Amino acid sequence: MSTTDEFPPQPISSLTAELVGSLTERTQEVLSYLVKTNSISTYFNDAASLSDFRNVLGLTTEGQLDSELLSKPDELFRAYHNTVSLSKYSDYQPFISRFFEEPCQTSAVENLMAPGMPFFIVHSSGTSGATPKCYPKYRHPEHMSTSTSHVMKASNPVSKNGGKNCVVYSLVSRRVVAALDADGQIDRRMPVCIMSTGTVRMFNDMVVDRDPFYQTLKLPNNSSPLAVSYIPNYSSMLFVHALFAVQERQLELINAMFTIVFRDFCHTIGNDWDTILDCIETGKIPHLEGIDHVRESLERYFKADPKRTAELRTIDTKAPGWFTKVWPDLHTAFAISSGSFVMPVPEIRKYIGPDIPLNTLGITCSEAFLALPYDQRDPSLYKVVGSDEIIEFLPEDAPEESQYVIQTWQVEVGKRYEVILTTRDGLWRFRLNDIVEVVGFDPRDGQPIIHYVQRRDGGLRVANEITTEDQLRQVVLSASELLGNVSEFCVAADYRKTLPRYAFFVELQDSISTSASSAVAQVRIALFEQNDNYRTETLANKIGTPVIRVVRRGTFGEYREWKVRKDNITAGQIKVPTVVCNAEVLQFLEERVTEEFSLPTTAMP
Repeated sequence: MSTTDEFPPQPISSLTAELVGSLTERTQEVLSYLVKTNSISTYFNDAASLSDFRNVLGLTTEGQLDSELLSKPDELFRAYHNTVSLSKYSDYQPFISRFFEEPCQTSAVENLMAPGMPFFIVHSSGTSGATPKCYPKYRHPEHMSTSTSHVMKASNPVSKNGGKNCVVYSLVSRRVVAALDADGQIDRRMPVCIMSTGTVRMFNDMVVDRDPFYQTLKLPNNSSPLAVSYIPNYSSMLFVHALFAVQERQLELINAMFTIVFRDFCHTIGNDWDTILDCIETGKIPHLEGIDHVRESLERYFKADPKRTAELRTIDTKAPGWFTKVWPDLHTAFAISSGSFVMPVPEIRKYIGPDIPLNTLGITCSEAFLALPYDQRDPSLYKVVGSDEIIEFLPEDAPEESQYVIQTWQVEVGKRYEVILTTRDGLWRFRLNDIVEVVGFDPRDGQPIIHYVQRRDGGLRVANEITTEDQLRQVVLSASELLGNVSEFCVAADYRKTLPRYAFFVELQDSISTSASSAVAQVRIALFEQNDNYRTETLANKIGTPVIRVVRRGTFGEYREWKVRKDNITAGQIKVPTVVCNAEVLQFLEERVTEEFSLPTTAMP
C-alpha cells in the first residue's frame, strides 16, 4: 500500500509458483484461526448451513474440535471449500435480532457470532431505502487487525511540523443497546452506528459511557474539538468543522472519507464564507440546530481572531484552488473517489487545485474491510486485504453456487467477480453483492489488485434489457461537459410517457450549459454503445427517449441531511444510489427538478 512518498511496483499479470504458495499458506492460516476462534459461537454451532462443516470437523456437543484436522491446514481448507455454502443476510438476521430484543440479555448474545461481546453494532447505510442491515463487531488481536491499524494511522497522522488535520467524521450513534446480566444490571453498552464511527471508537477504546468526557477534549493534531463529532445534524456538523478548520492556518490535511462529503464540506465553506469570517472575528458560534448539548465545549476552544480574519478577507474565493490560500500548508486530502464517487472530483479540484493529492483510504463496508489503496496516483486501484479475513471470488458469469467460488490465486486479470467473505466477526462465505475486476497482482505478495465496478443487483431495467451501474456512469460521463459538468447523479425508470424511459437526475457543478439540449442525443448514443440490448429494445419501440432532469444545486447534500433526519443515522456513508427505485427518494428528487431535457423519438437518429 502506497503513501504519497513511496509508490509500489507495477502489478504483474500472473503469479509465480512461489506467490501461489504464499497466498495459499496465508489463507489456510487465516481459516485455521477463524475456525479455532469462532467455532465456540452460537451461530457456528446452530446454523443449519454449517452443519456439514461441523460434522467434518468432528465438533462435539461441548464445542470441542477435532485437533487432528486442525493440524492439517490443507485438509481443513478442503473441508471448508466443499461443505460451506454461500450465505446472505437473511441467514444471520434471526441471530443478530437478539441484540434488539427488549430487554437484551447478555446470556442471549454473548459469543453470538464470535467470542465475547461486540464493541459496537454496525448498521449499513440503507442506500436503497431498505431497512439497514446490522452486524456485531468484535475487538480482535493486533495480528488480525492490520488493515484497521493501517487506515487509522493514515487517516489522522501526527505532523512533524505541528500542523493540524481536519477529520470530518461522526461519533453519533443511532441508538445504544444495553445488555443486562442475570441480575438485571447493565453488563455492556454497545453503540449502533456506521462503520467509520465504530472503528474510530474501537481503535481508540472510546466506550459510550464516557462520551460526556470525550466531548470536552480536543486532540492536539486536530483542528476541531471532539465535540463537533457529536453533532447529529449533518449541516451543523459540516459548518462547525468548517469554522474550526478555516480558523486554523496550519491545516495540513483534510479527511472527509468520501468525495460526496468532501463536496458538501467545500460547499459549506464557499456558501457560508462571510458568516464563517464574522464568527472567527468575533469568537461567536451562531445558533445551529443540534449543537446545544456541546456548545459549551465548542466555545471553550473557539476564540476571536481578528488577525486571522483580516488575512482571510484578502482571499479571492472565485480563484481556482483558493483553499490553498486559506491553508498554505495543505498537502493532502482524503476522500474515496473511485466508482460512483469519481463524479464530484472536478468540482472539488476547483477548491483544492490540481496539485493537492486526493487520496483514498480503501474499500470498507459494513461487513468487513475489503481492500487498501495500492497506488495513490491511481485512486481506483485497490489491493485485496488477505491478512484479516478470507476473501474469495465468485465469477460474475458463473452459477451462484459455492462450488464455483475460487481463491485469490485462481482469479484472472481482466475478469469480474463477486466478493465472498468469511470474517473475524462470524460471517461464513457471505455474499457481499459487490462486483470487482482484477487488474493484476502485487509482485511482492501476490494479492490481487482490483477495480471496484458496481453492485451486482444495481442495474436498471424497463424492458428486456439491464443496464449496469458502471454502464450508466460511463453514459453520464460522456455527456457531462455538454450539460455543465455533472457532480452527482442517479437514474430511475420514468413511466410518465407511453413508453418507459430512463430518467437521469443530475446536479451540475456549473450553470446549465448552452449545449445542454444536445446532451440527450449523446446519452442515447452512449446507451446504445454501452448496452446492445438497450439499443435493440429502443429500436423495437419498447423504450422511449431518455430524459435528463437537472436538480437544483445542493440537492444531493440536502438528500444526505434529509436521510440523517428521517432514519436517525449519521451521514458518513449516505449516498443516493445510482439506480433509484424508492418512491420516497424519487419524490424528494422530483420536487427539486429545475429543468428537463428530452426529445421526441422521431427527432432522434
